[in-house]
Amino acid sequence: MLGILLCEVGRLNSETWGSRVVPTTRKPAVTLISRHMANHASVSGYDRLGHYLEARIIHPVDQWTFARRTVTRLLRPLVHRSGCLWYHRDALFSELCAGVHWLKGSNRLFHFLYGENAYRYLGHLKSVARKNLLVCTFHTPEEKFRAVVRDVRHLRRIDAAIVVSTSQLDFFGNLLGRDRVHYVPHGIDVDYFRPLEVSEQRDEEVFRCLFVGTHLRDFESLAACWRIVNQEAKKMQLSVVTFPEYHGYFEGIPNVELYAGIPDQKLLALYRGAHAFVFPLLDSTANNSLLEAMACGLPVVCSDVPGVRDYADESCTLFTARGDAEAMAHAVLTLNKNRRLCTTMGLAARERVMAFGWRNVASMVMELYQGLAG
Repeated sequence: MLGILLCEVGRLNSETWGSRVVPTTRKPAVTLISRHMANHASVSGYDRLGHYLEARIIHPVDQWTFARRTVTRLLRPLVHRSGCLWYHRDALFSELCAGVHWLKGSNRLFHFLYGENAYRYLGHLKSVARKNLLVCTFHTPEEKFRAVVRDVRHLRRIDAAIVVSTSQLDFFGNLLGRDRVHYVPHGIDVDYFRPLEVSEQRDEEVFRCLFVGTHLRDFESLAACWRIVNQEAKKMQLSVVTFPEYHGYFEGIPNVELYAGIPDQKLLALYRGAHAFVFPLLDSTANNSLLEAMACGLPVVCSDVPGVRDYADESCTLFTARGDAEAMAHAVLTLNKNRRLCTTMGLAARERVMAFGWRNVASMVMELYQGLAG
């Protein structure tokens, strides 16, 4: 059994090197345990960090051979006992692959880019190679984390937690000790997500608003907001990009375009063709859609929930209370009536988001690695 396991893990072809650079001898040697979320565009998501670091990258298995299926079937109890609702067989196999590299030496650093989804058992190997370091990035707010990760004992073995919002510091500080928790913001590809060029034209006759995403979004408030907008103004259009199961919230509401599963180029065109980004939320830490909209130079109308103010401020955002559809509609109408304000806030959004470009974020992460390695 062990022979089959090591053979199959060793033959994994789902490893790459970040930065497309041959790794240097600089310590520590970094391995990223990565994954790309299916609902993210190919140029979106936290896994993009790997493109800006010199690191070995372990990706989830994309081809399940008979031997691999057999191994994971035999280890299925580990998945069931993980205490993590988002921990599945692909995460287990990635941990097995990471374990093989862990056992090859010391002074290595292993970073799980999605700690809620992918980390559970690797920390047990600290009894074998204590000089290796274990880092996890956590993305979910406290309430969601408690619902997803039922057993937190495995977190005691990590050396550092990266959180993407200051709103997570107290919760993870209480779990791990404040000295082990570090805020490093989420990144965004500011070269891909960018405003229209001066020579490119946008339809100015219709005021176009955009909403993108699914996770922790407040669809009820968005639908109620747009009903009010339709009563107060003409030539207003809302584009909604989300999973089809959420389209029903907008049934019968005029001036709404619904999208799902669109190509990256179409999503970019929607961002760049919009006048404003409308973003009602139930909760939040970092958010890809918010950063993408800001990078494309859109003013934001957003629920004032924890996490958002780490990335947006009043220079580029009209904040409204969570669940206040009327206030959100009023903010949208304000931007429609005052196009100069709309333009000014859009410029401020682009300027502010430049600090979250992936190169800047990767430098912060590398600085943390070096600090941990001493």
